[in-house]
Amino acid sequence: MAEGRLTLISAVGGEQGYLALTSDEEGTRVIRQEGDETAILRADEMVGGSEGRIEMVGEDASLELSWSPAGPMLAFEMGAGEVRVHGIAASAAGAGGSLSGPGVLWDLPLAGVALLRTVWAATSKGSLTVLIGVRTDARDEHGEEVVGGARMLPGAEPYGYDEPLLSTEYDGEGEHVRATLELWPHGDEHQPERGAGLRICGAADDGPGGSLHAARFGWSVGGEQGVGAYEILRP
Repeated sequence: MAEGRLTLISAVGGEQGYLALTSDEEGTRVIRQEGDETAILRADEMVGGSEGRIEMVGEDASLELSWSPAGPMLAFEMGAGEVRVHGIAASAAGAGGSLSGPGVLWDLPLAGVALLRTVWAATSKGSLTVLIGVRTDARDEHGEEVVGGARMLPGAEPYGYDEPLLSTEYDGEGEHVRATLELWPHGDEHQPERGAGLRICGAADDGPGGSLHAARFGWSVGGEQGVGAYEILRP
């Protein structure tokens, strides 16, 4: 298992644009997708912080990515360590054309972690739903993961889920293609919600932090349509 912490930036733009960035002390890599077109880019520097800019290069392309905070920072204590996440506004130009849209920045623990799942869905009304799943033993089953989640609404306090449930369907190649959510908030102030997601595009890469299987998803959460992503990382 890896040690230390990892930054994961996930962002979408347009109809099929998507990127997933992983960064640790050894450097940074990006999966950049536009539909079926995939580029893998890299940089020697480490990404960190809620706002920043980085230039990356690949075999035949380059990319300039910038991001800024678009929501509060949330923290989850997941047993293996604290997970931090917040919404961002991302902009990228280069390989695969330009990308401008919503995203999230995850600050993730790696020590003692066998698998990480990160899920987010942003709606046109400005809400952002985030889920994080952590498996500390590679021998554990999917249902034994510790899962945390929360929803952020414009002009309101974020609220968490007592029992967020994430179910995943895979294709014949082992890639995650569908997901369902059951979200049970703490207390009676908010109603339980269900969600469903469908893969739009995705790719895999062995980069900082481990093996990343990353995909843009189209989501429906609580009756609202949204855009977002679902990443699976094996340190």
